[in-house]
Amino acid sequence: MALISTVITVGNIVQWEIRQNSPGFTYSTAHSPSKSDAQVPLSSETTPKLPTVNVSAGSNELNYMRLLLTFPLTALVFCIISSLIFAGVLAWSISHPIKLLLEHLKRAADGDLQTRVSPRIGASHDEFSDLGEAFDLMATRLNNMIKSQSNMLHHVSHELRSPLARIQMAVGLVMQNPKKMQDCMQRVELEAIRMEKMIAELLEIFRLESGMQRLRRTEVDMVTLLKSIISDVQFERQDARIQLVLPQTQVILSGHLELLHRAIENVIRNAVKYGPPEGEVTVELQLSVRTGEVVVEVQDQGRGVAQQELLQIFKPFVRGRETTQIEGHGIGLAITKHIVEAHGGFVRAANLNPAGFMLRIHLPVESKLVA
Repeated sequence: MALISTVITVGNIVQWEIRQNSPGFTYSTAHSPSKSDAQVPLSSETTPKLPTVNVSAGSNELNYMRLLLTFPLTALVFCIISSLIFAGVLAWSISHPIKLLLEHLKRAADGDLQTRVSPRIGASHDEFSDLGEAFDLMATRLNNMIKSQSNMLHHVSHELRSPLARIQMAVGLVMQNPKKMQDCMQRVELEAIRMEKMIAELLEIFRLESGMQRLRRTEVDMVTLLKSIISDVQFERQDARIQLVLPQTQVILSGHLELLHRAIENVIRNAVKYGPPEGEVTVELQLSVRTGEVVVEVQDQGRGVAQQELLQIFKPFVRGRETTQIEGHGIGLAITKHIVEAHGGFVRAANLNPAGFMLRIHLPVESKLVA
């Protein structure tokens, strides 16, 4: 490309030199006159006479070569230098992003998945910039997947110790006293069910953290969803007192029905579980047109959690100090947080005065109102 631009530039300059040196120069090859060549007489008063030089093809080529040989050396050097600069800049603009990508690919292959290449390539909005962003996205997902796998293995090994120890104790009691076989087998079955439930929850968290869980969006009627969840909870806990507060309009969201059901159900079940036996749980559905979000607020009358634990309770296997004596693994709120964030929302928790605990699920409106 640089060579072509140099040739064009030199050719244009040579043609300009020819016109400057021969103002009345016309180029024509020798040929026999024809009828079309007949000249139309013009009046000398209206048309000025210009010198006309008929040059044969050989003499014209000779003039052209002579001008090439006498072409100014400085202009030729300028054309070559500018072409070399252009070619160098073009080559650097192509090779530099490729070198950066290769460098960061080697780092990723060595295990450094925190490396990011798109800030160094720059926001040029070309193919190399898109390739850098794709590389960063790949590195981020791989890093999250590896971290989630490591955390899952750590938590599984920690949480499985207690039920396995109880199973071993039950087996030991049966071996010592066969009459206790029925009671011990019931204990073994209970611990096996707990382990199965815990492993299923861990796998769900792993899929959410790694991005493997895809949202199958459908139209979700939030009013119907809340009524269904509360009906299930009250069927299992008939003594549960749950008050449902709904808006005047029906709210329909675009989301994953099963995941939203699981996220909200975890919060309501926790409120019933950790609240006082005679306490009441309030579930309120709010629609804010100003902020453009739907809020599901769940309040209980329990003792709440310590202020420094409000953010920690959304991490897997983290439980408040006041709830350690109640059965559970501390996974439910972590699942809720991941599901809500996958829908573009967030979760907030707060203690109430003088007593009580409140948890809010904020979901973006992508909804339509039905009067």
